[in-house]
Amino acid sequence: MTYFGTMKRLIALIFILLAVEGVSQSFFNWQYNDRYFSLIAGSGMTAYFGELNDNNRIRQEFSNFSIGLEARLLSRVAARAEVIYYSLEGDDLYAEDSSFNRQRNLSFFSRNVEANLQGIFFLRKYRGDYHKRWAFDPYMGLGVGVTTYSPTAELDSVTYKLRELETEGVEYGQFALVLPLTFGVKMRFNEFVNFNMELGYRYAFTDYLDDVSTVFIESDGSIAGRLSNRKDEVRTRDNEFFIVNQEHYDAQVAGAPRGNPDRNDSYLYISFRLEVFLPRKNTGPLFKKPSAY
Repeated sequence: MTYFGTMKRLIALIFILLAVEGVSQSFFNWQYNDRYFSLIAGSGMTAYFGELNDNNRIRQEFSNFSIGLEARLLSRVAARAEVIYYSLEGDDLYAEDSSFNRQRNLSFFSRNVEANLQGIFFLRKYRGDYHKRWAFDPYMGLGVGVTTYSPTAELDSVTYKLRELETEGVEYGQFALVLPLTFGVKMRFNEFVNFNMELGYRYAFTDYLDDVSTVFIESDGSIAGRLSNRKDEVRTRDNEFFIVNQEHYDAQVAGAPRGNPDRNDSYLYISFRLEVFLPRKNTGPLFKKPSAY
């Protein structure tokens, strides 16, 4: 090996070591004396965006529950792993009168579980001690996740799993990849606890969260056929059948569009969370006063 070749390798190694040192300084300076892990749990409302929610209605009741672990890695960066139990629902009952969707008369409900990993990016630098953190700390997150999904619908007082019936003649799985996008703010409650408000959007790589995407199948009197095309079930308050729109009624036949396959489904969380900073191995009880360090 030539002298110049050796020098190039040595200089490259020095630059690598300096870069690693710079990163380690910003992290390890406070890691050894700080609580950099936190446990986060909360609940909130959920909105679903798809074929069965024309007005993007947000469920008023609490319909998501989450628990996660977050670790501060750098001054403005943290990593989060979490699991969320949530429910989705949609119903053409809330579509505009005389519309295609109101005549279509479909609905669904599902209970799902999502697991995700996200990078959390803070707008303000870390202050160096967890108990001296900002009183108001905005952040955003981006990551990857996977969700279960199992849309169901009720017919004659019986609940059916729509995936198993293949109401569009299409077989689809029970897991979907999702892309989480998060916006939130951490508000300091006391030395050990934050109260967080968070808005989390999820883009799903499937159009079947609601079981609606492509075309109607033959309404042959079978359970699958009846749940695929429910235009004959529109009722008044007196439980009498009526046609919302004759043109839309006549158009909803086997092979006709039932949904929009060019646009995948998505959903949104609005959640309120408590975050507790966890002590390191040798720093004593959970709520040990910072002054005792």
